[in-house]
Amino acid sequence: MDEKFNNLQTIGEKIAYLKDNGIPLPNIEQYNAEWDETRHRIMTDLYNYPDRIVEYEYTDELGQKKEGKRIEKLNRIPLAYQKEIVANAVTFLYGNPVKYTNNLEDVSMYDAYLKILDKEKIIFLDREIAKSNGRFTQCAELWWVDEEPNNYYGFPSQFRLKINILTPDKNKMYPYFNEQGDMIAFLREYEKRIEGVKVKYYEIYTAERIAILRDGNGGIELVSETANNIGKIPIVFYQFENVEWSKVQKAIERLEEISSDAGEVNKKFSAPILALNGEVTGSFSKDKTGKVLQLKGDNSRAEFVQPPNASDSLANEKEDLESILYKMTNSVNISPEALEGMGNMLATENAAYLFMLPHLKVMDKMSVYVPALKRRMSIVKSFLQLMNASFRNSDLDAEPVITPYIINNEAKFYEMLMTVNGNQPLFSQKSTMERAGVKNVDEEIAEINSEMEKKAGNDLL
Repeated sequence: MDEKFNNLQTIGEKIAYLKDNGIPLPNIEQYNAEWDETRHRIMTDLYNYPDRIVEYEYTDELGQKKEGKRIEKLNRIPLAYQKEIVANAVTFLYGNPVKYTNNLEDVSMYDAYLKILDKEKIIFLDREIAKSNGRFTQCAELWWVDEEPNNYYGFPSQFRLKINILTPDKNKMYPYFNEQGDMIAFLREYEKRIEGVKVKYYEIYTAERIAILRDGNGGIELVSETANNIGKIPIVFYQFENVEWSKVQKAIERLEEISSDAGEVNKKFSAPILALNGEVTGSFSKDKTGKVLQLKGDNSRAEFVQPPNASDSLANEKEDLESILYKMTNSVNISPEALEGMGNMLATENAAYLFMLPHLKVMDKMSVYVPALKRRMSIVKSFLQLMNASFRNSDLDAEPVITPYIINNEAKFYEMLMTVNGNQPLFSQKSTMERAGVKNVDEEIAEINSEMEKKAGNDLL
């Protein structure tokens, strides 16, 4: 334990110490403003993107012509690229569920661990964690036990192991690490509404103790303090330097300007504009089927004005910015339009080349996620050893395997392999059913065989 922290006498001193020496809090207000497209600068910055004041003429109730002014709203086109970039990163990281390879002959604790992951729907929580990291740069998972008699994990237990995801928009988190990089204390600060009033709570975790406190009339008061029976902080903390879109925020703002400006141009010039040169003696009368303008003078003419084709440069700039946006964030455009015509490439090993950039990003993120997943296993192992006495001398040694998601056409791929293989089956019926997600394969095969025998008997009749 850190001596400075351990020598502090009061809870208030410990809270202040962790706040001053923990990891700085992320800029939640800025990240939320960039994440929510309704709060983008194009929507809220009326100084740089003002509405227009338009002068117009009108006739009053006395028949006199007068001039007035009105505010004409600017076309404001927000673009939610931030959400797309984060969703892209989450999909390629956790689109395939994490798998674990067991390194021990004894699989009892390993099986219990997999049952815990399944019961707590970790496949979805992993995606929530990745989304929080991409959106806020931080996230944490808190493991705890609740009294609930069950047989969920392959043995009778009086307790159920649960997990809470802590996101920095609702929790201020102050992890404190020693010089070796080990977490030796963790402070969580959050608000809870009690009888209509918001009350600030604090939770302090160390390897020895867990304390819960709250703001009271006389200052911070202790709610509870218990021994930490697993001997380690039951928290996995994730930290990244920047949000997923940090490199391209300015490019997104420029794309919003271009889209909004294009909307303004279309609003002004999309309707036909008829230019007349000379004296007009006819009109477009509503009661005539033929609409004719009669012009006097040799040089008289009437023609529709077309807007200049100056939007090409803006279209090119937009295309360049979108390319920069995906390259700088190691993302890929997976819209149907972008993937059109790539069916054959997606059905072969070339798909890995097409999605190289997001796969490289996954490889880079593994330096954070793999150690975090191993810490998760260590925490769960310690809880299991308390919940089941037979696990006291057992170990949990498994390797988390993250497989980057790849978009491909498996049916076409296997069809090609069967052609090379002389149209012979690639998988047995049992293997095919397992790949389809059937749990009780043997029972299902027996049922299918029984139905086929009945059908064959009916056909003979």
